[in-house]
Amino acid sequence: MTMSKQAKPIIFITGASGLLGSQLMSDLSADYQPVALQRNKSDPHHPTWNYQSTLVQLGIKSPHAVIHLAGAGIADQRWTDDYKQLIRDSRIHGTDWLVKTMQSQPQQPEHFLCASAIGFYGHRPDEDLTEDSAAGENFVADLSVQWEAAAQKITSPQTRVTNLRFGLMLDKSGGALKNMLLPFKLGLGGRIGSGEQVYSWVSLADVSQAIMFLLEQPMDGPVNITAPNPVSNQVFTKTLAKQLNRPAFIPMPAALARLVFKDLADELLLADAKVKPQRLQQAGFKFQNPIIDQGIEAAL
Repeated sequence: MTMSKQAKPIIFITGASGLLGSQLMSDLSADYQPVALQRNKSDPHHPTWNYQSTLVQLGIKSPHAVIHLAGAGIADQRWTDDYKQLIRDSRIHGTDWLVKTMQSQPQQPEHFLCASAIGFYGHRPDEDLTEDSAAGENFVADLSVQWEAAAQKITSPQTRVTNLRFGLMLDKSGGALKNMLLPFKLGLGGRIGSGEQVYSWVSLADVSQAIMFLLEQPMDGPVNITAPNPVSNQVFTKTLAKQLNRPAFIPMPAALARLVFKDLADELLLADAKVKPQRLQQAGFKFQNPIIDQGIEAAL
């Protein structure tokens, strides 16, 4: 792409109205020109975006990079069979479509950063998990494997692909933390199950900064985007209660969690995965919120 020295590199973003997308649109604008792709909402199982018409509108052959964040919210509702199918289709079909569309252009972006999740590792108590660890064996693990494979199809000498394995992203305006806030504010919060399961969390600000770091220092393949200090669910809930000045003594038994959340309980709330951001740290990335007290304070 020929650009004048003054022009900022253009970055296309799907899922730009979501929790992370909104943060990125704001943070990227200093050094880049972030452009939110609009999704055609007619078939949520087979999403498409206005990629082609946006190229024409901007008068470019390709954006510098594409950041693909779109997909049905994983913690937005109970996991019925239908909703699990939507979670899967919105990611796999959406990524397939986007990759084929990019490949059909005369020029491809230099970098494709595609969302994934630490759910890739499944439920793995007592293991230290890095990007070299094998995939797990549950729904989210299987989904993540297929999702990453779909993204990797555009890998070429022209295009580098990074699979962004996000941890539990903390921000009061969305995701898991938003759902926890009301019971905790009412003094009804507490550990889930035994409370011993390890949560690999990360502050929203650090996720956005990590993506900007990866735009400057691209890495091929998976990158764990989690804070360097994962904590047990019990520590997590105690810290949250303390910051809200509320008690946290009403535990949610595992059986109740399964009743309320169905499969989501075992795969997200009760899953145990101690994931380390090995590649980011080796590359010199510095977390703004490396410990859980800072992470929750920043999120609130």
